[in-house]
Amino acid sequence: MDFSTSNHSVICCFEIPKETLELIRDIIYAKGIRRLFFEAHWCYRSRLQEMRDFMGIPITYKIGVETFDNDFRENYLNKHANFTSPEEVSRYFDSPCLLVGMRGQTKEMIDYDIAMLKKYFKLGTVNIFTNNSTDVKRDEQLVAWFMDKYAALLDDPAVEVLYEKTDFGVGD
Repeated sequence: MDFSTSNHSVICCFEIPKETLELIRDIIYAKGIRRLFFEAHWCYRSRLQEMRDFMGIPITYKIGVETFDNDFRENYLNKHANFTSPEEVSRYFDSPCLLVGMRGQTKEMIDYDIAMLKKYFKLGTVNIFTNNSTDVKRDEQLVAWFMDKYAALLDDPAVEVLYEKTDFGVGD
């Protein structure tokens, strides 16, 4: 099995060195872990079962879709995840990660993304956009609107809302 690394800027489970994956598998068995959560890019969709077989336990796969709006995702964010619909994503992945609060994004896009998350997935993550080194910038008014309209998501056990990029307890 080839788990070689690639030159993508985001590391997904298929880009972790094989030795590290073997250590993860050893810990799974030593600690009696019964489910693993991994993130994978769309380009690895045909290899998900391969990793499940390698680890020997169920894996919940997350995917950073950012938005289900194909034009915005591909032509503005350049995500290289050219799926055609939320239904298509749900055939492979368990939990989409959405990105909310960017300039150029609309309320209607966010409404659609949240509706599709709830319709096609049992789990999901909503990341509030944080400015970084890219040209994409945060839209404070859109963030405020989202936090008001979708406040109930903060209490939804099926949705993780990450207001700060460190809300998973990693990063700085």
